[in-house]
Amino acid sequence: MQCRHPRPPGALYDAAMFRLLCILAAWSLPILPLRAADQPAPCQPEAQQVVASINQLRAQARRCGATRWPAVAALTWDLSLARSAQQFAQELARRGEISHLGSGTASASLRGRLREAGYLPAQAGENLAAGPESLAEALDLWLASAPHCENLMQAEFVDIGLACVTGPGRYGRYWVAYLARPAPLRSSPDRSP
Repeated sequence: MQCRHPRPPGALYDAAMFRLLCILAAWSLPILPLRAADQPAPCQPEAQQVVASINQLRAQARRCGATRWPAVAALTWDLSLARSAQQFAQELARRGEISHLGSGTASASLRGRLREAGYLPAQAGENLAAGPESLAEALDLWLASAPHCENLMQAEFVDIGLACVTGPGRYGRYWVAYLARPAPLRSSPDRSP
């Protein structure tokens, strides 16, 4: 004689739903990593890493295009330049393009962007890149381009700020590096030397 336990009325339905959920979960597993891969990981390098990497390449003489550049002094991290670079990188990511022209009136030019950030430049340079996955790749790209390489090797520049922002579109990552020298402080006409 066989003994059967009575099943509650919803048990068959619950078992079928459980099997269906397991099948759906198994189908979605291969898709989940692809969706995560579609979104680039954050790319903002640490300030110390930026300064160390750029100062290491500035410490060696190099050729930028047809011009030979001597080794030059180290740069220092400037928070105002870094904030301005971050804002412009975010703008480029929103626009989905790479351009040295900003969208605002005051921020349309490099000098305007730096002044808005509170940095009054005597000289300034801007390196942009779209797509590199790492700081090393961005630096390699800039070193392969004479004008960008020259910016990195300018002895007149003493400060640096750099930012990387991830964004939608074909590039994924937007890099902005600002290199500059501040304008000398002017004495007030009311003060005597």
